[in-house]
Amino acid sequence: MVAEVFAGLSAIKTAFDIAKGLKDIDDVARRNAAVIELQEKILVAQEAQSTLINRVSELEQEMARLKDWEADKKRYQLSDIGRGVVALALKPAMNNGEPPHYICADCAANGKKSYLQPHIRGPYYDQYKCNACGFEIGIDKGRPPRDFYGDPMNGD
Repeated sequence: MVAEVFAGLSAIKTAFDIAKGLKDIDDVARRNAAVIELQEKILVAQEAQSTLINRVSELEQEMARLKDWEADKKRYQLSDIGRGVVALALKPAMNNGEPPHYICADCAANGKKSYLQPHIRGPYYDQYKCNACGFEIGIDKGRPPRDFYGDPMNGD
């Protein structure tokens, strides 16, 4: 971005110098060549300005998105979701009618709100996946109760 600023300023200065020198040129061919060069420098400056305007717009949009996320992030708290893995969990008092859910902690640290989606759900095991970064976690919710004949999960 800094390079575009300097390129634009350089093109403007060169164009100004060329325009200043035009008044002293008597030869029509040299004057026409100088006019063409001046037009080229003006185009370079306009392109640099357009690039900068687009970049400023992109940065303003990104800043607005980050401000919105910072406000929304206050509705969550860091929670251990199993095996020492943390995610952002929606605070019950801040649910605004939303069901309980988790946000990927890595994505949240990078300014993105990405839900951990249930990938596999069962009575004793759940697996969640972040579709943004690909993070997956399996959470053991406990073993099934043992019966008189042993634990069917271990073949006892």
